[in-house]
Amino acid sequence: MEKVMRIMFDEIAVRETVKWRDPKTRRIRTRTRKFFQTVNPFNRGADGQPKTREQIRMEVARDARLWKLKTENDIRDGKFPD
Repeated sequence: MEKVMRIMFDEIAVRETVKWRDPKTRRIRTRTRKFFQTVNPFNRGADGQPKTREQIRMEVARDARLWKLKTENDIRDGKFPD
């Protein structure tokens, strides 16, 4: 029998929530999305070096903010999430 080695990497995650009032039902709706990356030797930056926890934390937070801003702008323009 072959032995399998399992390595668990730390996950850095951020949850972001968007709320809006549905124009058809007049109810408040929400969308929550989780953004994450793991700290591991295979997660490398553009320079080829492994990313640090702080680099990953900044990227995840940036991705979450961008998603929230884009979704809020879409809602203002009348494009509601499914």
